[in-house]
Amino acid sequence: MVPAFRRSSVGTFIRQQPLTSSGSSSVDSNRGSKTLTQAPRLDYRSMVSVEDMPGLFVSFDKLIPRPARSCEDPPLYLRLRTGRPKDKKIPRSTPIMSYGKKKLRPEYWFSVPRNRVDDLYRFIHAWVPNLYGELDENYWRERGYILSDTDTDLSPELTPQESGESGESTEEGKARNQDGDEISELTRESWEVLSMSEELRRALYANSAVSLDNDIIVPDLVGTTEILSDEHREHLCRHLPARAEGYLWTLVFSTSQHGFSLNSMYRKMGKIESPILLVIEDTEGNVFGALTSCALHVSDHFYGTGESLLFRFTPRFQAFNWTGDNLYFIKGNNESLAIGAGDGKFGLWLDGDLYQGRTQSCSTYGNEPLAPHEDFVVKTLECWAFI
Repeated sequence: MVPAFRRSSVGTFIRQQPLTSSGSSSVDSNRGSKTLTQAPRLDYRSMVSVEDMPGLFVSFDKLIPRPARSCEDPPLYLRLRTGRPKDKKIPRSTPIMSYGKKKLRPEYWFSVPRNRVDDLYRFIHAWVPNLYGELDENYWRERGYILSDTDTDLSPELTPQESGESGESTEEGKARNQDGDEISELTRESWEVLSMSEELRRALYANSAVSLDNDIIVPDLVGTTEILSDEHREHLCRHLPARAEGYLWTLVFSTSQHGFSLNSMYRKMGKIESPILLVIEDTEGNVFGALTSCALHVSDHFYGTGESLLFRFTPRFQAFNWTGDNLYFIKGNNESLAIGAGDGKFGLWLDGDLYQGRTQSCSTYGNEPLAPHEDFVVKTLECWAFI
């Protein structure tokens, strides 16, 4: 009788059948079964050798961690303090840099190699100089923020009653749920990593901080403008997303050339893959508009990214960037176009004839009305792409 072998993942068990004096197993002829004359003997043999996996047989002394060594060129550290709006919860759908956690730490520390410190310092002073340096708690407290001393919970999506947005329209409520579900599938830092990498590239490869802040190269126009002056364009160049820098400004729609029709504007942008600069001059001579992260189109829900912003030139140039409070960037249908929303108000709203419009303060961009009066009449509207 040949012994039966059963193999496991780590070794081999050998179960040997007892043999009779004649060299075979004894069998009960009446029952036709084997008669065991003694208990089975088990033998275990290892299938792993030193040659197969030497790491398993390393000396114990080598497994003990070595003591830490001092760094010859230690890095510097960047400290980031966090805060939150006073008397307001932070919804989980807000894409803040919480590293996928459910809590926001009161502070974060980043190690910076010494050979990159100057580049990082130049970048910070070029783009967010007001956020660097000694912390003025009174300044931020006056703006409605308090510093976090403990971990801050990222709350679930708030109901309109909890968030104070009881006046929010039904469409905006649906959009909140849809956008909340979409953003929950992403890591909390996704949009910031993309955005920061682009901005960091601009800063690190610039010749100097002066070139970033003062020596603005204004690209040529492909098309004729009836609104933008050189001064207007220079201001706007400072706020373009990195992927729009260096490209020609190409006129894709103008009410003077293509008529006052929102649907015509949609059609002109049907094949455009670029941020869009929408500029309006009203009948009172005020110039304002929006920079959208993508071409404008009909959609059942809000779309766009945090690259979008609103701007105005009256009484002086101001750009209103995304606040992070919601994701109501752009929404358009055949009857109207809205850019920025919250509390039942729109940052910029245009009717289907591109004739009448409205501008209000909205939580998406934290903007003031873009024109002296909320309701305005469009004199000229132009849309520029960066291609």
